Amino acid sequence: MLVKMGRYDEAVDRILSDPVTPNEVAKKLGVTQKTAQRVLMHLALTREDVKYKNSGRIHIFWKGKNAQ
Repeated sequence: MLVKMGRYDEAVDRILSDPVTPNEVAKKLGVTQKTAQRVLMHLALTREDVKYKNSGRIHIFWKGKNAQ
């Protein structure tokens, strides 16, 4: 499946080496939390190596072990 790369996808992909929240990504990239969460959710839904967990109001994203 071919998925178009978004503006921040590559930068977020590098940040996902450790588990992060959308707020942490937003601070590193200088974007709003909502933008960071949209990019992270897009990656989690379109790529098999990006994992996601919702723990109450906290959303955590990371790159899984089967990263290619």
